[in-house]
Amino acid sequence: MKLLRLANTLNQTSAPFNQFALGFKESIDQTYCSLNKNDVSAKEGLTIVHANGSILGLIKLIRNLLIKNNYDIVHIHSGVTGIAFLIALFPLRFSLLKKTVFTLHNSWGVLKLRNQILNIIVMFVVEKVCTCGQASKDSIPNKINFFIDHKTTAIINCFDNRRIDDVKDNKTAVKHFNSTSKIKILCVGALNHTKNQIALLEVFKEINIESEIIFLGDGINKSNLINFSKGLTNFDDISFKGRVSRNLTIEHMLEADISISLSKGEGLPIAVLESMYAGCFLILSSIPPHKEISPPRNRCIFVNSSKKREILNSLNFVNNNISTIRQERLSSREYAIDRFGLKNMLEKYKNVYDCLDKKKIILDN
Repeated sequence: MKLLRLANTLNQTSAPFNQFALGFKESIDQTYCSLNKNDVSAKEGLTIVHANGSILGLIKLIRNLLIKNNYDIVHIHSGVTGIAFLIALFPLRFSLLKKTVFTLHNSWGVLKLRNQILNIIVMFVVEKVCTCGQASKDSIPNKINFFIDHKTTAIINCFDNRRIDDVKDNKTAVKHFNSTSKIKILCVGALNHTKNQIALLEVFKEINIESEIIFLGDGINKSNLINFSKGLTNFDDISFKGRVSRNLTIEHMLEADISISLSKGEGLPIAVLESMYAGCFLILSSIPPHKEISPPRNRCIFVNSSKKREILNSLNFVNNNISTIRQERLSSREYAIDRFGLKNMLEKYKNVYDCLDKKKIILDN
């Protein structure tokens, strides 16, 4: 099978690359085509191209790829690359739409209006729509869902546990947290309003526990969050390390006691799945995507991220029970693999690809 994969980026946190392209690397001949310049080196077995941030360049690039290759499947991972694909098809190649699948990687309310409009257009014209979980599917407005529900299915995001095992087995002696920290707290995600890191820092104005916090990620709120953290007079062990490689992120997870996400909206967050498998106790905002993950009760506390008291109580619980939390570190691993092992997701997407390919063959005959 020959597949063209279209995505905005190819970077350390890119789900289309980490979960899909790498997951199918051994079984499907893939071309990974991104709008923006890559910050990940090419992988053996994958053809990787980019348009260096140019929409016009992306259209030309896709058109050339379609001329030179007979793709069995086109998998679109964003609205903007989907629109570029549609323009590249004009005027004679619209039959290729029978080969296309689009994945919605977020909940609808998290998307900016522009991206919602682009996604609507793409979802209306492609052959198959997949969402990254049931919560993502349920978030699509009813008026839109009326037209696409017959071709939409929820395929839950999953994670690569083998990658975490490999990182653990080959981890260097370098420690990312201070050895003297009583509680090691990790927050992974873009530093923006949706991810809501400020809610955690505001709680630390009112609590005094011996802990260390590391934020991994970058974004528009980084300078504001750093400035706010400098004003925490009773807490000074906070670091912002920016966006790091996926393997380095996993190393942090393997050391951390607690992984916290107070996000206001998600698709189905891979970082939470990885943290759960790596052994972190979870403090999560009670949004539908987090609820869909539903970690074992002894390894997670759900909080209303707008209520400081609930966040504060969850941190006090951790502080009072840190010994038990560490002893039960491995208790979520089997649950994580059974429900969210990457093999589950890949099998379902392979079935989607096969169905589209068979339908295309029937139509061609």
